[in-house]
Amino acid sequence: MNRIYYRLGLRLLLGVAALAIGHRPAKACGGLFCDSPPPNPFAPLPIAQSGENIVFGVTTDPKTGVQTVQAHIQIFYSGPAAKFSWIVPVDAAPTVGVGTDQMFTAVAGVTQPSYQYDTSVEGTCKPEPPVNNAGGFAAGSGGSSASADAAVAPGGGVQVISMGSVGPYDTAVIHSTDRTSAELVQWLTDNGYYVGADAVSIINEYVLENKYFVAVRLQNGQNVQSIQPVVLTFSNADPCVPLRLTAIAALDNLRVNLWVLGDSRAVPKNYFELTVNETKINWQAGGYNYAQLVQEAADEAGGNAFIAEYAGTARILDKALWPNPRIDLAALRNATDPPSYLQQLITQGLTGTPQLLALLEKFIPEPQSLKDMGVPELQFYSNNFTYWSQYKSAFAPFDSNMLTDAIDTAIMAPLRDGQALFDAHPYLTRLATYISPIEMTSDPIFIFNPDLPNLSNQHRAVAHVMCGNQAYLYCDAPVQWVLPGGESIWYQHFCASGDPSDDLLQGPSLDVAYQRAEGGEGNHVADNAALIEQNLTKHNRAVAAALALPPSALMPDGTPATPVGGVMPGATTAGGGGGCACNVGDAPAGSAAALALLLGLALARTRRQR
Repeated sequence: MNRIYYRLGLRLLLGVAALAIGHRPAKACGGLFCDSPPPNPFAPLPIAQSGENIVFGVTTDPKTGVQTVQAHIQIFYSGPAAKFSWIVPVDAAPTVGVGTDQMFTAVAGVTQPSYQYDTSVEGTCKPEPPVNNAGGFAAGSGGSSASADAAVAPGGGVQVISMGSVGPYDTAVIHSTDRTSAELVQWLTDNGYYVGADAVSIINEYVLENKYFVAVRLQNGQNVQSIQPVVLTFSNADPCVPLRLTAIAALDNLRVNLWVLGDSRAVPKNYFELTVNETKINWQAGGYNYAQLVQEAADEAGGNAFIAEYAGTARILDKALWPNPRIDLAALRNATDPPSYLQQLITQGLTGTPQLLALLEKFIPEPQSLKDMGVPELQFYSNNFTYWSQYKSAFAPFDSNMLTDAIDTAIMAPLRDGQALFDAHPYLTRLATYISPIEMTSDPIFIFNPDLPNLSNQHRAVAHVMCGNQAYLYCDAPVQWVLPGGESIWYQHFCASGDPSDDLLQGPSLDVAYQRAEGGEGNHVADNAALIEQNLTKHNRAVAAALALPPSALMPDGTPATPVGGVMPGATTAGGGGGCACNVGDAPAGSAAALALLLGLALARTRRQR
């Protein structure tokens, strides 16, 4: 089958333009997307660029069997608008449209991996000594949750499939007719597309492969705040990421995030699919080290591997983008002066999108007299009533209908289209990887496998805090962590069990690497399960020895045994107070001395089904 080639942030074709790695001018924020708005409601929301983000929607015609793929590609760019050019090779001539960043915010929010835990206090903890500070660590609380007719150009070597405008962009779909890149690059340059010198050889490779090229640039008068995701629609294609192109300008461990909509679970065809060793997860801190483990696991799998982070119903995005009961276009049209219109935008939650500020600059421009007074643009919009009451005569004529029409086209329509994409598909898969340029030797292709099960993004462990008969303070008590896959990890002290111990951290981060196919589980190309179990057993035996448990409390392999009840005879009691990093307050005390008070799970690891 043909393959879709797309490039999110194709810096190598842009020279100084930083699409792949650069940030829009915004405050720094952690994670995949920022979760706090700026103080000024009319400032665009900052988006944290952590990699390359795309949503694929794959549909197969039941009569013809023809597969159509729609790719929503989030673009990140910093720099002058005149330097912005986005060029991507494709197998067939696509249609070009625009999407919304809110789609990526919404889908990322509901599919983000979450690592949490519950606590179960076994026995009764020793009472805590009085503490002076307020707040504290509460038992039972969980951890925190860890995108025209064809014509030949005058030069003769370039076929112009289509040219036009969509959203804030001028676009062109072109094709080389002489299998050389010289005239194609010249055409791009002559038509205002910036092509860096280091990109020519890469373009030539794709020209030789008979690719088409989609070229996008900002229209005259548009600024970088107008940038929207680009939507490409292809027929008879498979989703594919052209990482060969990314290698020139990408940083090490570039995060690639994919969401694939279809009839069943999506899997990589020519890359491995991996699972991580969850005994190395810091469960107590909400799995904050998860990203690092994925990086390590991908490296251990040879660099060409994705992890599936969610696989299940696409209905989790129902009504996430549209309809929005807060939005009332009639109320916007009835707000016939700038202050009341801006207040309606705030009331309806329409502020914060990059496209809005560009529209306000066009339809409610700041008067020159206020600019001459040094009034910042965002201050003008956020305090518009004051300036309107004092300088009304300086304002340009305002048409609420024209601005509402523009908002409906630039902001509402992409929301409706994005929601329609999710509504049209029953199944959603989220895949991700970290990959470095040296590993970008092939382009990953994605197919569907209806035999694989759903996969939750919610991971929850249970911490059994072994207090015994007031043998331990809560923080000092031994703890048995039972992981979602059935693994059992023992630590001497609950509050010191957050960071995995060195002996576990020295083990592999990769659990299993699969070579998936269109059916069945696929092949295990790497399987560290036995080594992980061996390391875990060794760790648990060391904990049992440190706790000086009697033989009657141990299994033949030296790991803690399932108790018959009560505190095991001979179990030692730790001395001292509650010297843990967490603030205990009135939390139930945990106990470790009666490590044998477990509720089952005698073996170091219960083998999970794969």
